[in-house]
Amino acid sequence: MKSVLIISSVTFLLIFGGIAALVLTLGDRGPDAPATEAGAAGAERLLRDAAAERDRLQRQGEELARLEDAHAAREALMSRIHNQLLETIGKLERQQDVYVEEQEAASVRLAKMYEAMKADRAAMILSALELDITVAILARMKERAAAEVLSFMDAGLAAQISTRLSLQGGA
Repeated sequence: MKSVLIISSVTFLLIFGGIAALVLTLGDRGPDAPATEAGAAGAERLLRDAAAERDRLQRQGEELARLEDAHAAREALMSRIHNQLLETIGKLERQQDVYVEEQEAASVRLAKMYEAMKADRAAMILSALELDITVAILARMKERAAAEVLSFMDAGLAAQISTRLSLQGGA
């Protein structure tokens, strides 16, 4: 809206500036001097140029208004997309929390099961599992039971598990 006002003001100044210049030019010849064809042609050309400039400025104002509308539409779309992304992130975080809780519960259940087994059998089974799963289970076992299971494992694997457990602050 400001741009339309600025364009209108500039157009106004151009038109009336041209008229003022024409009056001054005609006024220099004196009030009784006849208007010459060159002066009339110059005035006509000046008015045509002013009208053409006004039309050009008006087209630019319309183009600017169209661009402002397009920009506002893009901003609204970006805001909507941003809100959707925030909502999706929130859902993913909630799902991740549920997953972590389920994994924790599963590890606790398995830890109780392996505690109930004989240490040599538990060590044999835990040795066959992925290292992260074995560490998660042993971290949730009672310290004495975890130590006994580790004593039946291969020394290299037991060292790896112990290192991971120490980094976790577990058993």
